[in-house]
Amino acid sequence: MTSLKKLLPALVISGLVAVGCGTTKQQPTTTTETTPTTQERVDKKANELADLKGATVESVTLEDGTIALKVTFDSGILFGFNKTDLGDEAKDSLKELVDEIEDMEDARIRVFGHTDIVGSAEVNQRVSTERAKKVAAFLVDKGIEASRIEAEGLSFNHPVADNSTEAGRAKNRRVEIYVIPAQ
Repeated sequence: MTSLKKLLPALVISGLVAVGCGTTKQQPTTTTETTPTTQERVDKKANELADLKGATVESVTLEDGTIALKVTFDSGILFGFNKTDLGDEAKDSLKELVDEIEDMEDARIRVFGHTDIVGSAEVNQRVSTERAKKVAAFLVDKGIEASRIEAEGLSFNHPVADNSTEAGRAKNRRVEIYVIPAQ
């Protein structure tokens, strides 16, 4: 019993040491920074591009679920009947777009050329493809890496206006540009 009395203070001290003397250590705090979602980044960029001359910029979700910016120019990248040349207004608008998206260096860009319904499917496919390629080449000329750009002609398969009127056909002769940020 006496040996237990002698050991008791040592056991108590050992027990306190083992449990940290009754004090608790405060865990280091970590701050968690929230990374904006792709949707938030696209919405922010759409707001920044809201003043892009002659363009409508909107956040869209593509068929595969990818979030992108869709840029459609009201007049600058419309083409005359059977024409594929970029006018000065179109070039100015595209240059402004390039300047505005230069901070999106990892974004892919898809350019879709469209036509009205006049003429054969073969001719319209060629014209729509050429329109998309002309815009893509201009973007490359202004500093966007060619490996980031896809150009595709969609012929008259996706009209945005009535093809039975000249005004509608003029709106269908267009190029749409999708800027797809890294997801």
